[in-house]
Amino acid sequence: MTKLSEENKYIKVSELSPNIRDINLLAKIVELGEIREVSNRNTGEEHKVMDVLVADDTAKVLYSAWNEQIDTIKEGETYQFLNAKTILFRGHIRLSLGRNGTIEESEEKIDETNDETDMSEKEHEYERRGYRGGGGSYNRRQSNRY
Repeated sequence: MTKLSEENKYIKVSELSPNIRDINLLAKIVELGEIREVSNRNTGEEHKVMDVLVADDTAKVLYSAWNEQIDTIKEGETYQFLNAKTILFRGHIRLSLGRNGTIEESEEKIDETNDETDMSEKEHEYERRGYRGGGGSYNRRQSNRY
């Protein structure tokens, strides 16, 4: 169990937006979802995933717990999410630990949570990435014709 330190800057759940990284967040586990099995499309490897509703005094958001994380979290407990990120899953914000994030039980407890403001409820547009153009010489030749 790690004590909140001054070196970590914590944000509130209500401050989450799509595709941000390096998030430190303090949140309470409000509800544990069903565990389901998913397969990695590339390797076929099986994984367990569970949707978890977490909240602080400003809002709530869904967190995707994977594999061994599922066994370590308990409903009603407060955790520090360190070096986490947000992802868009079907257009909705999810809190994710990714490869670099960690979750640790916190000595500081959250008693009251805001169940009205749901950060995962709003649908977001996927950010369109610009065309990087493969085969550069072809593209330059084509554009020189006109």
